[in-house]
Amino acid sequence: MKKTCLLLLFSALLTNVTTANADTILGVYAGYNYWQHDLANDVNTNSENQNKSETGNVFYLALEHPAPFIPNVKVQQNDIEGQITGTSELIGIDGNITIVNTRGRIDLSHTEAMLYYEILDNWINLDLGIAIKQFDGRAPFYSTTSDSGVGARDLDSTVALLYGKGQVDLPFTGLSVYSSIETLSLGDDDITDIELGLNYESKSGLGGVVGYRALTTDWKQSGRRAEADTEGFFLGLNFHF
Repeated sequence: MKKTCLLLLFSALLTNVTTANADTILGVYAGYNYWQHDLANDVNTNSENQNKSETGNVFYLALEHPAPFIPNVKVQQNDIEGQITGTSELIGIDGNITIVNTRGRIDLSHTEAMLYYEILDNWINLDLGIAIKQFDGRAPFYSTTSDSGVGARDLDSTVALLYGKGQVDLPFTGLSVYSSIETLSLGDDDITDIELGLNYESKSGLGGVVGYRALTTDWKQSGRRAEADTEGFFLGLNFHF
């Protein structure tokens, strides 16, 4: 009930302010970030000779336009996976030992769309809207009544979140600092996605970014629960058309 009330209040705020803060020109933003996260630390495996690996590729495309009542759109693909490979010894009925290869992984990959309005658009920028994340990955689940594992299961879930981003431009430098948050998901799944960054944009529109991102997930499915927290620094390239 509290989440529903907050969402209604948030929607009312957007309705009251969108008419005065549309872009004056059409803008297209595209970029790629490499995220060096630590999701592999959440993988539990009893193997030996372990090797950790992570995938953290993020691609995005955003369109901002001058129409006051239509939200701006950003689409982002997040390929996020942590994996541990190793070996394990199995003792057969005859007493012989067999070495087998093992692999454990958590996959939080998802596609998301942000629909947002520019509340402020000068050297201080503020965007407010919603984000819709479509997860298509895999994670180990546990019983909600005990600590016993129930095996890895697919994550096939769509989650709606409140979205906000604030940015401050540093005049005459091409630099800007920003922070964004996606949180207050509706339903049983709790997702929080926070990002902090330092961005540079040249006069040609080509730029780069360095920052820090933290993604917290808490899934509930049919009496089962999965949690995964991942964070780390990212480095990227972007272009403003």
